[in-house]
Amino acid sequence: MCNYSEKTEKKALFELAKALKHFISLDDTTMHPGDRHTAQVAEKLVRGIIEDNGYTASYLKRRGTRLFRFRS
Repeated sequence: MCNYSEKTEKKALFELAKALKHFISLDDTTMHPGDRHTAQVAEKLVRGIIEDNGYTASYLKRRGTRLFRFRS
């Protein structure tokens, strides 16, 4: 018996959003082109999960990670 919900809970989305800040630091590094592409795909997948649930993520150094709900 599965207990799947309609939406991913906000706590899980927030944890995914916190992971996005680590993708930003990859821009300054030298990576193999295949690895860079895989990292970009992973970032897009994480952003897609957050956006599919009606949120957008923001990271600012002074304010940290925040989730914002889309307006309907």
